[in-house]
Amino acid sequence: VEKFLIQQALKRFDGNRRKASESLGVSERTLYRKLDQYGLD
Repeated sequence: VEKFLIQQALKRFDGNRRKASESLGVSERTLYRKLDQYGLD
């Protein structure tokens, strides 16, 4: 579920990680860790 939500947020904001992290309610640092954890770019 978490991986899916991250993918959807990145898609919604055209890959803008700052906006995606804000929409998910997490810091950019946390988002980067999750991207690495799930092997997402």
